[in-house]
Amino acid sequence: MAEREETILDTIRHLKRQEPFSAFRIVMSSGDRYLVEDPDALAIATSQLHYYPRSGLGIHLRLNQVLAVEEMNERPAA
Repeated sequence: MAEREETILDTIRHLKRQEPFSAFRIVMSSGDRYLVEDPDALAIATSQLHYYPRSGLGIHLRLNQVLAVEEMNERPAA
C-alpha cells in the first residue's frame, strides 16, 4: 500500500474511533464526497472502504482513489 494511502487510512481510523464521534467527509479523486455521520456506517477493508449511508445503499470506495479526508469540526452537544 502506498504511503499516502496508509496516511489517509490512519486518519480515517482515528476519526472513526474518536470519542465523542464527529462527522467527517471522504473526498474521492472523482470529486464525489461522502459524509460519514455514523462510525458504524463505515467498514475498513484491505484496499476498500465500505460505506453504508442512511439511504441504505452500500457504496464501495477504493482506498487508492480517496483524495482527502475533511473533518467537520462539529461536536455533538454534551
